[in-house]
Amino acid sequence: MTFWEETRSLPSLRLYQKPEPELGVSFLIPARQCDGLLERTVLLVRDYLRSQFPDDFEIIIIPNGARSGDDQTYEVAGALARRFAEVKLVPHKSPKGKGAALRTGFAQSLGRWVFFMDADLPYDITFFSVAARLLADGIDFVTGNRRLPQSCFSMPVSILPLAYRRHRIGLIFNRVVRWLFPIAVTDTQAGIKAMSRRIAEVAFSHQICPGFFFDIEFFLCSAGFRFRSAEIPVTLFLYNEKSTVELLKESILAAIWLGKILWKFNCGWYAVSNRHTTTMEIETQYPVSVEEKAE
Repeated sequence: MTFWEETRSLPSLRLYQKPEPELGVSFLIPARQCDGLLERTVLLVRDYLRSQFPDDFEIIIIPNGARSGDDQTYEVAGALARRFAEVKLVPHKSPKGKGAALRTGFAQSLGRWVFFMDADLPYDITFFSVAARLLADGIDFVTGNRRLPQSCFSMPVSILPLAYRRHRIGLIFNRVVRWLFPIAVTDTQAGIKAMSRRIAEVAFSHQICPGFFFDIEFFLCSAGFRFRSAEIPVTLFLYNEKSTVELLKESILAAIWLGKILWKFNCGWYAVSNRHTTTMEIETQYPVSVEEKAE
């Protein structure tokens, strides 16, 4: 993915065909240059979902990188989709980026709840057991927070200096985010989230960022459209860290996207008062079921 590809805006979600929800859970896995890990991840996720939501889930793999000889992500994902009926392959082409890939995967999903995590499975998957209980209790948006006191990190000593530097940069970034926007959470960028389909529809349809900073838009939609949210601790397994060059690129992209998102926020884009979406429309399209209300 080139720098300029990641600064492109997304096409309207209305361009995608949206099936009616038919399953309990859609688990989205954006995948790029991870063919060596993808099969292990899908098998672990499948076993977990079968134990928690028997016959009521789907796993959607969304390859979002260029097809090349040294990247077999498409081939591995296709083989897994042919092997397991509950695994679906939904390729994503443009614009490139994790946020855009998740948006494409969501557009083809069938779950009343939407889970997602990175393809290298960096977090303890039991996060979703806690998240599911919260969703059943009426919470719409559950996110992991690496900075809660109960969160744990597992990593080799060799990457401690890089991990600590990344942690400090993350703290600075979060302070900037909380200064610019009415967001109280101390970790917007944890790549593990669970949500109801109602907030997923609203957040993805208001998303403009195709890359890593789409998370901020989800928090803004959660608050602006008056959804209930919760943050819970996570266990993170960290085996490598990003280079200085990657961090520099992300810093430049952060400045660009924070500016774009701030402009849209000031225009009321992420609030229920904007002319595109109302609370009544949200409730009409994705009403809370009788079972959910009873719980």
